[in-house]
Amino acid sequence: MFLSIVRVVLGTCLLLGMTVSVRAQDYALTVYGGRVTEDPWFESLPPNVNFADAYILVGALAWTMKRLYDGALTLEIEGQAAKYSGDQENLEFNLAVVGRWHKFSWDETVDTSLAFGLGPSWAAEEPEVEVMIKGTTEQLLAYWFIEMALGPPDTDWAVVFRLHHRSKAFGLVAEEGGSNTWAAGLKFLF
Repeated sequence: MFLSIVRVVLGTCLLLGMTVSVRAQDYALTVYGGRVTEDPWFESLPPNVNFADAYILVGALAWTMKRLYDGALTLEIEGQAAKYSGDQENLEFNLAVVGRWHKFSWDETVDTSLAFGLGPSWAAEEPEVEVMIKGTTEQLLAYWFIEMALGPPDTDWAVVFRLHHRSKAFGLVAEEGGSNTWAAGLKFLF
């Protein structure tokens, strides 16, 4: 099932690349994996992380909608398909509006960007680890992420570090539920 999703995402990327004339780096494909924590996001900072026996693999496709401040800030839309393994084996789909800051004084040495994304998250079934940790959860929750991307200057790839978070949104979406995942992967710009 997950390989089918990856094929659809890659096929869509190829189709878009063949049918649409785009500026360089209007799109990004990010692939990352990580491990779910048992702690609230503000307590799950290394080195004091309690990990659950649940892992995630995510494919994310982003489109840059707008560049502001001479390209220092970009606004993006990112769609994600995720597959969990271990004690939690559900699929998850996320859609986020993303703000990404690109200008840092050290960019000539290490090209850096910081991003925050927010949107809905839908799990194909109630995530078992979320139920184990929180007592209950919902299939539809809020989603946000924080990402740092680091890469060689003037290239079209970067290493990413991401906190992947499903959230009850302070009770606006659900009474309980949510999870945090520390993840790392690669981002390819095209």
